[in-house]
Amino acid sequence: MSSDRAEPTLSVVVPCYNEESCLKPTLDELVGVLSGSRFSWQVIVVDDGSQDRSTEVAAAFGNQDPRVSLVKHRHNMGSGQAIWTGIQHAVGRYVIYVPADGQFDHGEIPMFVEAAENGADVVIGHRLSRDDYTLYRRTSSAVFLWLCNTLFEHQFQDVNWVHLWRRDIFNSFEPRSRGVFFLEEILVRARSLDKQVVEVPSLYRPRQGGKAKGGRPDVIAKTIAEMVQLWIERKLG
Repeated sequence: MSSDRAEPTLSVVVPCYNEESCLKPTLDELVGVLSGSRFSWQVIVVDDGSQDRSTEVAAAFGNQDPRVSLVKHRHNMGSGQAIWTGIQHAVGRYVIYVPADGQFDHGEIPMFVEAAENGADVVIGHRLSRDDYTLYRRTSSAVFLWLCNTLFEHQFQDVNWVHLWRRDIFNSFEPRSRGVFFLEEILVRARSLDKQVVEVPSLYRPRQGGKAKGGRPDVIAKTIAEMVQLWIERKLG
């Protein structure tokens, strides 16, 4: 592994909003996996205006390991903005977004990195199961995926899970969405530039604490509006 001062191979962005009960075990596992990896790394926790002790948990990790840093939003700005803030602070060749709630198996990260090293510009995970999803969440997720695949003419199995990007793709565009549509918008814009997108299977684990933030009617309405806006932009362009 290269020195801490050198630019790392991988930047890991962990957006966080009121995840006090999940964040410490998530970072414990994440740092443990990364410490045993063959590549250099940094972790960027982006606190999106949490009202619990999430910032204290992240700061404590940073005090123990300088490769873990904390960036704070003064107020809640949305999941997409939190990820984008992390990307802007990233210095690695690759950037991966992982959730703070412990639902992702961090042992899969080397698989994502390997896919990128084999030529992928974007690597997206598709969840093999979603056992803790309610019928409402299953239905809304299925409709969202169908709309994305239909409107933007691709056939991905999952577009809203863990994504890894070659950082330099963001030299060519900046996503406009700052919400749920953020990840899909990056996929659409990357594909329009003929960037290679690869899907890999990913284990999904039930949430161990905290509450899911997506799925509210207002969030769904905003997501659909952003989706239609991008579709119109592409048709007119």
